[in-house]
Parts: sequence; C-alpha cells; structure tokens
Amino acid sequence: MDALRYYLVSLVVGVTAAGLWLGGGWVWAGIATFPILMLLDIVLPADHKVRTIGAAWLAEIPLYLHLPLLVAVWTLFALRLGAWTGHTAVALPGGTVSAAGVVGMVLSVGWIGAVPNLPVAHELMHRRSLFPRAMAKVYSTVYLDPNRDVGHKLTHHLDLCTEADSDTPRRGQTIYAFMWQASYGAWRDGVVTSLNSLRKRNMSVFHPKNAVYVEIGLLAALFAAMYAAAGLVGLAVAAAAMVFSKLLAEGFNYLQHYGMVRVPGSPVQLHHAWNHLGSIIRPLGVEITTHIEHHFDSRYKYHELKPRPEGAQMPSAFLCFVYALVPPLWEAKIAKPRLRHWDEHFASPAEKELAMAANREAGWPQWVDTPTTRPAVSATRASRDSGPRVSGS
Repeated sequence: MDALRYYLVSLVVGVTAAGLWLGGGWVWAGIATFPILMLLDIVLPADHKVRTIGAAWLAEIPLYLHLPLLVAVWTLFALRLGAWTGHTAVALPGGTVSAAGVVGMVLSVGWIGAVPNLPVAHELMHRRSLFPRAMAKVYSTVYLDPNRDVGHKLTHHLDLCTEADSDTPRRGQTIYAFMWQASYGAWRDGVVTSLNSLRKRNMSVFHPKNAVYVEIGLLAALFAAMYAAAGLVGLAVAAAAMVFSKLLAEGFNYLQHYGMVRVPGSPVQLHHAWNHLGSIIRPLGVEITTHIEHHFDSRYKYHELKPRPEGAQMPSAFLCFVYALVPPLWEAKIAKPRLRHWDEHFASPAEKELAMAANREAGWPQWVDTPTTRPAVSATRASRDSGPRVSGS
C-alpha cells in the first residue's frame, strides 16, 4: 500500500524516542538515522511514481501520530537533561547520560525537529481547517518558528524566486548565510504580516488575534517546561537543540529554489522550484520535495501531489545538503551545472536577463547569450548595418 511508506516519518521519530528511553549510547540513535537514510536516498533509483491511496485516512495518521511521538521525544529529552544537571531525579534505563551523551541527544532531537518535523508542519499549515493549522504551530515551536505559516503562505508563495523572497537563496550565497537570512525573514514576515492583517481589520496590535502572541506563548511554554524539568543549564542545552533544528530546517530549505529567478508578478511555472524525487526523501519529507506541484496548488494534500520529472530536478536532497556544507564543492559539482541547464532550457528571455545579472553579481560566467551579454557592436558597423540598402539594377 502506498500509504504505508509515509509511516517512515513515525518510524524515524519512534527510533529517536526509543533511544532516549534506553539511554547510554542509544541516545545517538536519532542522528544515526541520517547517514542511513542519506545512503539509501542516494543509491536507490529516483521515485517518479504517482501515489494511489484508496483509504486517504491512512495517509493522515502519520501527520497526527507525530504529536505523541514528538511529545515523547521532548519529555524524555527533558528528563534526561534533568537527571544530568541534577535538577530532577527520575529513574530511566541506562542511568545518567555522559557529556558525550548530551551531545548525542542534542543532535538527535535537533535532527528530528527539522526532518521529518518541518515537512509534517508544512503539510498541516496549508490545510484549511483550524485544528491542523494549530498542530502545525505546535510542531514548528521546536524549531523556534511557531508563526512560520504566516509568512510562508502570504509571502513565499507569492514572491518565490524573486528578490523579495527571503526563502530564495541568491546565486553564490552560501548555505550558512542563507540560514540566517531565511530565519530572520520568516520571523520578520510573521510579525509584519500579522500586524498588517490587524490594521486591515481596524484592530489594535494588542488585540488577542495578534498572531505574535501565539508565537510568544508557545515558545514561552516550551522554555518554561524545559526550565522546570532541567534548570537553567538544561534549558540552555534544549535551546541549542532548537537552534540546531532551525538551522537544519533552513539548510534543507536552501535546496528548494536555489539560484532561480522569476519576473515579479509573473505566473509561477514548472521550472520555478527544484524537485528532489528520491525514494527516501519523498515519504520522509511528506512530499515536500515534490515541490513545484505544491506551488501550483497548495490545497492538494501531500499524497495527491504528482511528481514532475519533466520539471527542474536536483539529485538526492541529502547529497545536496552535504555538498552545500562545502560551498566550493556545492557550486562546482551541483549548483553551477544545474543552473546552467536551467538557464539554457527553462528560463524565459526575461529570466535569462535576470539570471545573467545574478551571475555577474556572484562572479559567475555569463553562459547564456542575452542582449546584455553580447559583445558591443561598433558605431560604424551599426550605422552601416542600419542604413538603406540599394539593390543592383
């Protein structure tokens, strides 16, 4: 059954929770899934299959089963930290973790907070009902961005592949610079969009419907819970896991529209998102990497999205992420070859102009012939070529 593959989400989070319960070296189990999943996504063939799911409710279960599993992960994380700091004394298997074990917990919890947590939150934030959207805010809290849905839906989906979109990396921009750009942009868009919404309805910024209060409330609740369980030191460690989740989430976000350009206000077309159609990342990412189909109509549920192999493609998202951590390697092996192909085969004439302007700014070659990249014609030749022609008698 096609629906069963999406339970990979629950399996990965469950493995992390089990590792935190068992203690000792098992706390590394969550982050250990990363290289395993990466290897599988690289070596397995691309997955271009259209999903056929007879009982749609089976595909809904992983989205909501994610809540108790995520709560279990964070509860066990808090209890382990409390025992490590001496703030609380709860007996768990494996005894008190070592300092190395704390590092393993931060990496495991941080990894799960980004993938598969971000894709699940992304799916639910686009639903039209209140409950799934509320769930998305709860999920997004562990990567410090409960209001990610506000700016994402009202800025990114309108401005993608333009300079106005903080979620579109510029050509030549490193993943490290983008992580902070996207983080700040998401928080800024959430606040600005919320305040503009209140103004349009003639409401004060202090009105209870201000979404900023939701963000502050959810973050304060998580911080308070971690402080109560593990004290100030435990809270600092938990905050490190949240920051790690945030940076990982933006790191994978870096791969979705890297270097693409679009004339502001023009229609979103097939070539305005990179697709990563790996056999592992599709189910683990809840089809977030079947990306352009989602931008065509965000009302479709994830399992209804059709892969578009004829669109702009990238190799394994895991492979791209690892390459991006070494910017010269990323540019030489993936970014420049893929974007040159995009410029030559997908971009419109106006987009070619924007692309070559972006290349100039990044110090990249002008590999597409446009009016601004052609050698200048001498004034004498231009005058001769444009003058009247007299045919022979």
